[in-house]
Amino acid sequence: MFYTYQGDILFWNGDNTSLLCDKIEKDLRLQYSYSGPYFLYNENILKARLQMFVDNFPGSQLYYSVKSLSNIHILKLIEGYKSFGLDVVSGGEIQRGLASGFKGSRMVYAGVGKTEEEIKLGLRENLKSFHVESVSEIRQIERIAKREGLRAPITLRLNPDIPVDTHKYIKTGVEGAKFGLNAGELVESVSIIKESENISLVGLQVHLGSQLLDKEVYFKGLDFLTNVAHNLESSLSTKIEYLSLGGGFGIDYNSTFTGDINVEFPLSDFAAGLAGKKNQRWRIDFEPGRFISAHSGLLVAHVLYIKPRNDFTIAITDAGMSELIRPALYGATHKILSIVKSSDEMVDYDVVGPICESGDFFARKMNLNKLREGDKIAIAHAGAYGSVMSSNYNSRPYVPEFLVTGESIRLIRRPQMPENIYSLELLA
Repeated sequence: MFYTYQGDILFWNGDNTSLLCDKIEKDLRLQYSYSGPYFLYNENILKARLQMFVDNFPGSQLYYSVKSLSNIHILKLIEGYKSFGLDVVSGGEIQRGLASGFKGSRMVYAGVGKTEEEIKLGLRENLKSFHVESVSEIRQIERIAKREGLRAPITLRLNPDIPVDTHKYIKTGVEGAKFGLNAGELVESVSIIKESENISLVGLQVHLGSQLLDKEVYFKGLDFLTNVAHNLESSLSTKIEYLSLGGGFGIDYNSTFTGDINVEFPLSDFAAGLAGKKNQRWRIDFEPGRFISAHSGLLVAHVLYIKPRNDFTIAITDAGMSELIRPALYGATHKILSIVKSSDEMVDYDVVGPICESGDFFARKMNLNKLREGDKIAIAHAGAYGSVMSSNYNSRPYVPEFLVTGESIRLIRRPQMPENIYSLELLA
């Protein structure tokens, strides 16, 4: 994968993390009197993952899922890839996209709860499409577009009820999920589209879930969309521009070193199978996120205290669920690596944060090189759903972020100052 040890020092994609961290921490102390955790993103890894999609899907339009990692500097980097637009899920993400240089015509807008103001913003910025998820939403978009004298492009997100093997919280294409239109809602949606002069149907989409490893479920999704597309083009006398299979491509959170078993989604095999399908009348689009961003980021934390227990040891760090909530929320695995190994002895650790919650942990009984107080650790694969899901719980500040390219280090988010946390509450 992307990590190796040279002697006792951790290298990440060929970069000496000890040197990187020493320089970063010196600058943080001098400029901001800051000594806590921080995120590192690797530009070369990010570019390599973007290029995988460009190379494997040359005929597709790709929309990066902003919710996986939304730092504006990252989005500016992605904007340079003309095959890529943005998959946004809120008005705030639309604004982020605009601030990073994307035109609205390179954004598709997903999400089940778009507000009137967000819909107006999307129409005003000429978004590529609204990915609609309920009959009520279609009616709302139609009303607003009519009032504004505009025509709204929409894509119907369908719920095909295809079971997938993933965490129950991220199964999004099964009956009972809050996402997508079922068969009955599809019929009603088509009726509205037929009668409206302010809505244009441009696409169909399914998003089956996240962290998926089986390529066959995507082919099932495509067969489902293809059948619906044939029927809709006939009944509506219209041409559908694209079918979207969403994202959700899984990565291997357990593998860290070259030679580890790699069980991430077989992207190239899937692309080859897709290219082999004959008589495909529609462009096939995607909205990847985690597959691009997860490997490109890590969270650096510091060991504060060591607490021995009978058959394991607790390592308390200065990072917690306020920085990376996935282990607490999903029981997710993130491998933990010493920046500099202080010992070859291996010990079972509960690695926990400082937050006043029993659920504030990164690992349970993970076998790690022996840790000492003051050691730096890297929490791997934290690029996706790390910083974007962080919070000010316990009045903890948002942590700084850095973009690394070889020996070049750029600060791309300053540490939040304590007074910034409560500044909006000072109303006088």
